[in-house]
Amino acid sequence: MKEITALVWARISTQAEVTLKLLDLRGDGCTRIGAPTDTVNARNHAAGRAFGKAIHTGHVDVDGVVYASRLNGKDVYAVFDRSTKKLVAAETGCLENHPELPDILERYQVSLVT
Repeated sequence: MKEITALVWARISTQAEVTLKLLDLRGDGCTRIGAPTDTVNARNHAAGRAFGKAIHTGHVDVDGVVYASRLNGKDVYAVFDRSTKKLVAAETGCLENHPELPDILERYQVSLVT
């Protein structure tokens, strides 16, 4: 319990007047650019890592990628390290005080044993 209560959470947003340039891999995004669908849908993350590294190295104007989570379909934003200066922590707090923590623990059937 001590390890969990020591954790913090943060809501991240872009700085004012800043827009990130993200490669959109949602929906038919992989097909449109000729990337294997395993890039975002495989259980093994090797294809996604290799693709991310290739985009990071070969396209310095791209800040990151956005793709749908294979687990719940929600958008995932992966921002490359070179672009983190465009981000700010808009809100932070201790994990144990996060207002959504009880619902998340219940939804995923997680029990904390002390």
